[in-house]
Formats: sequence, structure tokens, C-alpha cells
Amino acid sequence: MPSFPSIRLPHRLAALLLTLLFAAAAPAATSAAPDHAIAQREHTAWTARNGAPDDIGAIAQTSDGWLWLGTARGLYRFDGKRFAPVRPAPSQRFPDTDVYVLQADPAGGLWIGWRMGGISHLRDGVVRNWGVEDGLPRGSIWGFAVDGAGVWAAGLDGLAWYDGHRWKRVGPEQGFKARKASSVFVGTDGTVAVLSEQGLYVRAPGEKRFSGPVGKLDARQPFLQGRNADGSPGPIYLLEKRGIRIVDSVQDYERLSHPWIHRQRDPVTGSMLADRAGGLWYDDEGLRRVANPLGSAVPPGRHHADGAESFGVAQGLSGATIQCLFEDREGTVWVGTDMGLDRFRATRLVHVRGEIRNWATLLPAPGAGVLASDGSQTWRVENAHATLALPAKSGDAMTAGEDVLLVGGIAGIERRSRDGARLLGTIALPPQFSPVGKIHALALQGDGSVWMAAIGGGAWRYGGGSWERAAMLPQEGKKTPLSMLADRRGRMWFGYIDNEVALLDGDQVRTFGKDQGLAVGKVALLTQADGDVLAGGADGLARFDGKRFVALRAEPAAALTGLTGAAVTADSLWLNGAAGVVRLDRRALAGPGVLAARVFDERDGLRGRTSILHVGTMTLAADGRLWLSTSAGISWLGATATAPQALPYQPSLLALEADGKAYAPGRPLDLPPRPARISFGYASPALSAAERLRYRYRLEGYDQGWQDGGAATEASYTGLAPGAYRFVVQAMNGDGVPGPASAPMLVRVAPSLTQTTWFKAGCALLAAAVLWALYSYRLHVQARRLLAIERTRQAERERIARELHDTLLQGVQGLIFVVDAAVQSTAQSAEQERLRGRLDAALVRARALVAEARDRVHGLRAGERAMLDVAPMLAALAARIGTEYDRDIRFEVKGDAHPVAGHLADTCCRIAEEALLNACRHAAARDIGLELTYTPDMLVLAIGDDGAGIDGEVAKTGRPGHWGLAGMHERAVLAGGSLELLSAPGQGTRLLLRLPLGGHGPA
Repeated sequence: MPSFPSIRLPHRLAALLLTLLFAAAAPAATSAAPDHAIAQREHTAWTARNGAPDDIGAIAQTSDGWLWLGTARGLYRFDGKRFAPVRPAPSQRFPDTDVYVLQADPAGGLWIGWRMGGISHLRDGVVRNWGVEDGLPRGSIWGFAVDGAGVWAAGLDGLAWYDGHRWKRVGPEQGFKARKASSVFVGTDGTVAVLSEQGLYVRAPGEKRFSGPVGKLDARQPFLQGRNADGSPGPIYLLEKRGIRIVDSVQDYERLSHPWIHRQRDPVTGSMLADRAGGLWYDDEGLRRVANPLGSAVPPGRHHADGAESFGVAQGLSGATIQCLFEDREGTVWVGTDMGLDRFRATRLVHVRGEIRNWATLLPAPGAGVLASDGSQTWRVENAHATLALPAKSGDAMTAGEDVLLVGGIAGIERRSRDGARLLGTIALPPQFSPVGKIHALALQGDGSVWMAAIGGGAWRYGGGSWERAAMLPQEGKKTPLSMLADRRGRMWFGYIDNEVALLDGDQVRTFGKDQGLAVGKVALLTQADGDVLAGGADGLARFDGKRFVALRAEPAAALTGLTGAAVTADSLWLNGAAGVVRLDRRALAGPGVLAARVFDERDGLRGRTSILHVGTMTLAADGRLWLSTSAGISWLGATATAPQALPYQPSLLALEADGKAYAPGRPLDLPPRPARISFGYASPALSAAERLRYRYRLEGYDQGWQDGGAATEASYTGLAPGAYRFVVQAMNGDGVPGPASAPMLVRVAPSLTQTTWFKAGCALLAAAVLWALYSYRLHVQARRLLAIERTRQAERERIARELHDTLLQGVQGLIFVVDAAVQSTAQSAEQERLRGRLDAALVRARALVAEARDRVHGLRAGERAMLDVAPMLAALAARIGTEYDRDIRFEVKGDAHPVAGHLADTCCRIAEEALLNACRHAAARDIGLELTYTPDMLVLAIGDDGAGIDGEVAKTGRPGHWGLAGMHERAVLAGGSLELLSAPGQGTRLLLRLPLGGHGPA
């Protein structure tokens, strides 16, 4: 909605100010704007102590939400918290420092008229300046007006028009014959009106020339279009040296057809403003407001209409001289003074002016408004401006039925008509009902019984024409309830100060405390919502589920503390408590989760505080308004209060600093290598509730997600690596809903020499070369170590070979010679011939062993053996052992036979030999078989027999003192293979040897 500037006449002229019918008008509102008196608005003043400039002569608001202040010392921007002087770049500097007039344009820009001449336009940080050489009149620029085709400018030296490209002077050829243009206005129908020293010139829609002049008025900004409360165009106001009045039309402004609303004290005219509720603001020895200008008139001999409000320095106005008035899009009124800036904000909660200045018990009044009892008097309040005292004699406590109002005090309980106007009768109080003679609370039960809680006197019931103490209640009724409730089922509930609730259902009484789920402290609140009874108090709120109380939780948790009043609307439960006015969703009350509480506090216009000892402090009126009471009196909350908070404006990036050096924000920034710290300053305008604004930001390329910035308006980063980054920020309102993100700010960090890609690649290559050199050196060292080990092994083999050759082989060879000589000398008898045959066989075997030992000695000296064909070796072994032990040993080969490493062939033969000898010698086996299988990567030898078998434990560990089985396992492992032995007593033995063809040789 467009904003409405005030009318400012600082000169001592016989000026008239009229609100023009064709001034820029806002779209009609769908409902009447609520009227807020000055005293009901939240007032905030900023002066030099708060950073505000002084001598504020012009105010405007652009479409991006920023408030702009024109002063004698330059242009300022205000976001609701901070004042910032606008200092363009040197190449775009303003032509002057003294701002005379400001005008926002529909495209989001700001027109600036300078007192010493010239015009500037500011948009998105870009400034354009125009002077006399660009077609402008000389001297001060006094006013702007914007139409669909361009911009009009009025000034000391005449009138000019901007067509979107350049400025053009408007003169006699266009029908404007005056020397100066004091003010200019553009109507919604395209009509242009200009006031001059000759009078009023008018250019009708569709015409090319001005007509006139009309009348003799010469004033700066004299016209102001009023508005009605529903947003429709209102009356036209005229401000002149004699005061303010309403006129029927612009052409008839000189005719006195309406009474004066204000009579000027001196010829110096000031400012006036028509707000969206239809009220008229003006300055005269301070700030003044008339709520209903159409029905107001100044009585003879006075200066202001009856009911005109006033607000001056004594009430907190920032300065004694008012220089301009302005209403922003949200209906907030701004006042520029000689000493600072003032804000008058219409809050959601409206405080009621009147005689009620303390806590009060509230009940809905018939029709509209409320009835209020403040302990001394009973009042009827129907609007936000006045209270009416009722004839009730006292007002300690109050309750009501459908057609009766009960008001209790020291003189008794008055039965009055529901509106409180007529006395129907009086109920006398019981003798000594209270040691202090005060009634704390009243309740009316469905059967007509009246319940009274007397301070210090307990609970009493009145029925059948007499009082009785409620002896069925705790402490025989002597315990005083803090709160009472008559529910829809006719039951009575009583809340006490010690976290206890009593339920009276007929003649039955049930009590509830901590063991029954109640944990609310002092029970100052008992109410019903959707049939459920709720108990609230100092420490919380609980719901009765039919058997016990269930504690309710909310976020924020403090929202459910200090509760003294409640009201139920169609979709909400409203509470009056220590945190303020709290709204809960009725549908969520019976759920298990945490309730989302919306809190209205002093930022929404709440005044005063609750007291746990004052109950009944909230009610819902018949017109839908929610009324509440605090220590400051009573207030009301309208139906529009539940509307979601407006989305924040798009934040602007205001400052950018890297390592102490400031940069212009908005343009892409290239930073040198290794910035230590970079800071982004930003803000979003929030003119009405800046304290509720929160921010979140993200540096794309660094942050993984949004970062919570809280209320701070600066984000800093350290140690950014080389690369491209984009900074964006969002503002969030009090409900946590974000507005649009800011325009991204591009930042590029250059790499240093050591951060460049080619440097890193070179380092990587160098590192690879170093690693390769280290690897090669390690291989060389390992090779030398292995060679040394191998030489040591070979030397040891050669030593063992020498020892075997010089001892065992030589000894066996000598023994063979001796035996052979003995055999040769043996006689030739038959018996001896048989013996000689055996000895010859033994000699053959001994020579074979010597040959084999020589091969072993050769192997020790030569290292690894050559490749051998193991199949023939196993076949010969089987044949030899079969012959020696008279066994028929089967041998079978599977797969493609090929030579294998010598150490594998040797391992295979040695294990096979041990297995065959065991089968023949120990197992007495008759059926023995060998099976050799070749696979691409494995040599498998299987040996089986039908002998006596081996015990399982012996098969695993061998017999004590025997090393055959152990040696077989060791040979298999040393060759890199495995040996599996399966046997049991009486079931034969099966041996499975697996040797990998790539297995390592023996050490």
C-alpha cells in the first residue's frame, strides 16, 4: 500500500493547506482500519543519543521498505534500529547536503530535491544528478509529483517535467505563466495541479496545456487528500495561516463551507497528515490528532476541536519543533523534529483510556464491550476510548448468568440486570464471612446456587435463601479457593493456592494434587475448552482427562506460567499470563506433543503485568474482541491480531570489509590471496518490529547450509581458501518465516603462489619422485639384506654339506665297502647265498641312500633345485616300498602332469614316504593307494589305506617321542601348503596334501 507523506509549510506565509482530491490515493481497504489514539500507540523517540540525525525535514519510504530521512546534513537511511548516512561513491556524489524534499517512485527509486538547487535520483546504490544545465529550474526544489509518464518538479524558479530520459522546463508555451511553482500534485485521473504566486494552474487529463490561474493561493504543499476508516477517499483538508478546515473541492478552496478543525495561533503553518483510520494529525505546540475530523469543530475562543489529543516534549516527543509527518505502509506514523525522529506504532493490543488503571475482573457485556470490576467500582467499556461507571455500589468480585449479573462487595451481593444498569435485589452476606471483609471470587452454579470465596473465610454456598459453609470441601470449607468454575455438567471446581483442585459432583468430592498429575502451583485459572476442564496457575497448565490431570507443554515454556485468565474462540485457547497474551491451537490441546504458543507481549502493545492473586482477567466479547486486564488497566485484541506476521523485506548488503579494508558492496569482489578475515554487513528494514527480526546467512562454496545469525547484522569468515563464493542472507519474522533472500554477493579469492594448481601439481610430482626414490632405496636395502641373508644361508648350507660329506657320507660309504668286502668273502652255501642276496639288496639300498644324500648335499650348496617331474618319483617310491613290504600299492595320476619346483617335489615325496611306511609298518594295511592330481595352481596328493587307523588325538599331535606326523605337518606348512589327516581306530587313514604351485621354498 502506498505511503502518505505529510504536508510541510515551514515558511511564514498566509498559506493554505488542502488535501487534494487527486493526490496519490491508496487502494480501498476491505475492512475499516482500527482507530488508535496517540496514547494507545507505542511511542519511540530517537535522538542524537541513539544515533539519529537532527533537523529532519523530509521522510519517505521506498518499495524495498527502507525509511529515508532528509536533513540539513544529508540523506539518512533507517531500518528500524540503525541510522546510516548515505554516502555515494566519489564519482556519484550528491550536489548538496541540505535535503528539502523526498519522493519515492513506484519503481523503487528515491527522488531528492536539494535546498540549494538540483535533483538527484537514488536506486540500488546508483545515483544520478541533474542541474540547471540539464533543464532544471534554478534554486530550491520544493516538491515532486509522480505520474504514469514521468515526474514533475516544482521549485523556486518554476516547473519541470522528466519524461524518463531528460528534464524539460514547463512554461508559457504549456500554459504555465508563473515565475515559480510552489507545489505540484498529480491526481489518480492524471490531472496535474500547480500552485504558484499567481494562484492554482490545472492541466486536465488528456490536455497538453495548463489552465488558470484560479484564486490567489500560493503555498508549498497545501493539499492533502483525507481517507475514511474503510480506506475510501475522504474529505479534502486545507491548511492555511488561519488553521485547518475541510473544503468541498479544490476550485472552491477559498469558500468557508465547513467549520474549522484547528485555528492557527500564528502565521507559521506546520504539517498535517491524514492517517488510514481517518484521523487527522497536525502540529501546534506539539503533536495533535483529531480522531473524527468530519464531526469536529473548534469551539469559539479555542484553538482545537473537542477531543483533540496532544503529545509534546513533556510526553516524550524528541523535539519541540515538528518539521514533517509521514505514515508508512504498515500504518505507523513518523514525526521528524528539530532534535530527532519519533514513531507512533499502532499495536495489536489496544489499551483502553479511562478510569481503570489496575487489575479488574472481566465479563462480556450484552451486545458489545465488557463489564469490568476493579475492586471499587463496576464499569462498562464498549470501545477503546472511554469507560462508563455503573451504579453498582462496589466491585470486589463479579459473575454472571444468562440474565443476571452478580456484583459482590462489603455491602453484599447485588443482583442486577445483565447489563448492570438495574438493581434486581441484594443478597446479604453471612456474619463474619471474612476476617478482612473482602470477597475474592463469585461463581453461579447451574442450579442457581451462588458460590463465594471469601478472603480468609473459605468457601460459602448460597441457596434456598441462606448461606452455608461448604463443609464437604477441603478443611471443611475453611480453605479459601483462589479460583472457581461451574462447568457445563453442573459440577463445581475449586482451585487452591497449594496446587490442589477439588471437584464437587453432587454430594461427592474428589481432590487432585501432585499424585494425580497436577503441577501448576497456585491454581488461579479454571476454565473449559471443548468440554475439557483446564487448570492453570503460577507454574503451568494441565488438562483433566476424566480421571487425572495431564500436564501440557508449550514452546516457549514460559508461555504457560502465571496464568490468571482464559478465553476460547473458534480455533484458539487464549491465556493471560506472566509472558503476556498467549494463543494455543485448540485442536492440539488433547495431543501428546509440545504446543506451539504465540505470545503477544509489550512489543505488541501490552502494558502492565498479571498477578496470580487477581483472577478472571480475560474474556471474549460478543463482537469477537478479546479483552484482558493487567496492572495497567484493560486492553483489547482484535480479530486481525491472529493474522500471520508480514514477511520481512529483502535484506540489503550494506558493508563489505576484508582485512580492515572496506569495499563497495553489490559488485563482484576479487580479493588477494589468503584473506585473514572477511565481514559482510547487512540489514532488512523492519520499521515496526525490528527487535523481532532474525537473520540466517550462507556463504555458498563454504557453508553446507544456512547459518543462524540471530539478531546480528554482520557475518564474518576467516581463512577462506582460493575459489569463488556467493554470500546470501535472509530475514525471518517473529514467527520464524523467512522473507526473500538478498541478491547474491560474489567474492573471488585469488590463490597465492603455493595455492596455484600448477604449484600443487609440481609438489605432487616432486613428492611422487621422492616417494619413488625412497621406495627404490628401500628395495635396494631390502635386496642387499636378502642377499646377505641368502649368502648366510648358502654358507650354512655349504657348511652342513661339508659336514655331511665329511662325516655321514664318508662313514656310510666306508661301511658299504666293508659290508661289500664281507659279502664278497662269504662262502657259497645255499643259506649263505640267501643271506648274500639280502645283503646285496641292503647294499643297493645303501648306495641309493648315499646317492640321495649326495644330491641333498649338492642341493644345499646350489640353493633351489631345478624343476622336477614328481609323478615318476612317487611311482618309484610306491614300487620300492611295496617291494620291501610285500604290498601292492596303487598309484594314479589325474590332470595334466608337468614339472614342479624341486622343493615341492621333495616335500611331496617325503610326506608320501612317511605315510606309506606308517601304513606298512604300524597300521598293517593291505590296501594302499596314492592319487596325484594336477590343477592350474595346486598339486594335490591323496593317500589312503585300510589299516588299523590312528586315534584322533594322536592324529593331531603325534605320539610322544615320535616325530613322523609332526614332521609331515611341518614340511607341508614350510612348502606353503596344508596337510589334512582323517583317521579313526579300525577305520583306516586318509591323508590329503595340498601344495600351491607358487609356494615358497624351504628356508
